[in-house]
Amino acid sequence: MPESVDSPASSRRGRVGIVCHPRINLSGPPIVNAVQLLERGGFRVWTYCATSEERPGALTEDLDGTRLIVSFGGDGTMLWTAQQAGPAGIPVLGVNAGRLGFLTQVQLGEEGAALQRWAEGKFTLQRRSLLEVRIGDRIFHALNDAMVDKGAEINFIRLEVSIDGLAVGRFDADGAIVSTATGSTAYGLSLGGPILHPEVEALVFMPLNPHSLFNRPVVIPERSRIAIRIPNAPSVLICDGQLSVGLPPGADVEIASGPTVQLVQFDRERNFFHLLRQKLRWGLPLIDGDEP
Repeated sequence: MPESVDSPASSRRGRVGIVCHPRINLSGPPIVNAVQLLERGGFRVWTYCATSEERPGALTEDLDGTRLIVSFGGDGTMLWTAQQAGPAGIPVLGVNAGRLGFLTQVQLGEEGAALQRWAEGKFTLQRRSLLEVRIGDRIFHALNDAMVDKGAEINFIRLEVSIDGLAVGRFDADGAIVSTATGSTAYGLSLGGPILHPEVEALVFMPLNPHSLFNRPVVIPERSRIAIRIPNAPSVLICDGQLSVGLPPGADVEIASGPTVQLVQFDRERNFFHLLRQKLRWGLPLIDGDEP
């Protein structure tokens, strides 16, 4: 359960949550220093260690009055935090303690200065759309992508897909993935999908390893509603790389744009194209040198 750390003068400024990867020690210097800095600024602080087994709504009881959630970890921790914070309308600040850190804003060790700037109001908020996935009365959210996958099935599965009530096609494939603009640089990139700027209001639909020579990713409006039916085989739903639920034969999955999450931003120099160059080496020569 989250630990609440209160200070006598903290009631006026609200609460700040800290979500961290399980490998990050809550008693270690980065977390302790962040808590102390926030407490000195008059905030109440709660902490939580997220795992891949967590389910939607894990933080519901702790979000009331929370003004910011700080994610300590890699992109996986950031994705899970965004799933919780977005529906509650709480901004997220990502601190990269992982490998790639494509979504996080600051590096581990920079969190003190970042929190100070946030407390002083010296930041901007960038809107990112979440996917909302419905299976019956169950709802899941994803910042990057939602995938229907064959799971343990050896053979491909049949998927019947429609968008906004219009028949799109029947696909014999390992599954299908719907990604946001944010997720276009994640799994969708490795599938050969397009890179979308995060401010583009669009979704990308991609079959997974279809048994066909002619299937390509399709970019569709963000307001689209995608329906996927798996008529004959069991499958699984995976949101942001985390297994969400098993699906029986005949399952219907509805995917659409849902709530948004706001990411705290500081440095305009660290823009999207800077990230593509720094993290993915897009736009860089094969061999670094001084030649134009």
